[in-house]
Amino acid sequence: MVQRRERLGLFHQMGDYFVGAILLLSLGRADVVAWPLVIGAVGIANAAMTRGPLAAFRRVSIRVHVVADVGVVVACLVGAVAVRDNTTDALVLGSAALLQGVVVWLVRSVDRARQ
Repeated sequence: MVQRRERLGLFHQMGDYFVGAILLLSLGRADVVAWPLVIGAVGIANAAMTRGPLAAFRRVSIRVHVVADVGVVVACLVGAVAVRDNTTDALVLGSAALLQGVVVWLVRSVDRARQ
């Protein structure tokens, strides 16, 4: 049971880092750099500071992490709507929201199925 939870945490943190990295890598061509910069930095800080297998600092509880995950998804969606004039930026932010949403949904559904 503990191994399964650790693998689940590993998958979730890898997904958080991946989404944050995608957003930060998109800065080179973004017209409005504030959206991917802030959301990507918050996503990576959230993954690095939450207790888990890939954590760097282990300062944030899981409950705060869950709220930050939902905040990242909502911020990506709001950002995609805000920069809809630039199709590529909107697509990057929308894709990041989709990826983060899938990671959160999969982890929660596995937790529910286990109970």
